[in-house]
Amino acid sequence: MPIGLYRELETPQPRDFIEAVNSLNDNLGKKNVQILHSIAKPNQVLIFAGYKSLAECESQSDEYVSAGLPQIVRDHGVSLVDQGFSVIEASNDPEHTMLGTHDYVVLTGGLVKIGKMAEVIASGSRVIEKIGPELLSQGIASMLIRAVSGNNLNMVANRVALPSIEATEEFITRSPGGRPEIAEDMKEWLGNMKSITRGVYKVKRKFGPFD
Repeated sequence: MPIGLYRELETPQPRDFIEAVNSLNDNLGKKNVQILHSIAKPNQVLIFAGYKSLAECESQSDEYVSAGLPQIVRDHGVSLVDQGFSVIEASNDPEHTMLGTHDYVVLTGGLVKIGKMAEVIASGSRVIEKIGPELLSQGIASMLIRAVSGNNLNMVANRVALPSIEATEEFITRSPGGRPEIAEDMKEWLGNMKSITRGVYKVKRKFGPFD
């Protein structure tokens, strides 16, 4: 999955929209799509898709148009908040062994200070290297993703996929000082960010397996 496409959407009919998009993807046999529904902001839906190449993305976009996706979007009053392509800079599960096993996703990220992207990637990668194997043993996948198109190119996010609501609650409420082995890395990471936000999402369509 060399390149990913991210879309942040808002709709007054999130459940009906998710059901319609899920049905469309089922009919098209798509396994490279994940749909997330915000827990704190119910009108927010995130759609991620993974592609081998931009050419594959372009071909599948035409396929969605022909299958009626634009009409689904209009019928459900969907507005596009943000979109863009992204790449994975670091992962504790590079072979995607846990693909499709998670029920929740936590996205923590934001804008990087101009000129500091290399430092943010380096510090974020060290965090994954240090605690990634432990998380993996708990069924938790962690990756650092970087925007390569969209409204803000200076954007990164730590994407953590979790197996249960209990694991998600434990993860988001954990004390920042609870992991001294990554304290300096996190300090550097946060010190090079212009802004940072966190979203908690229920997985409504699971990835994979990828061909």
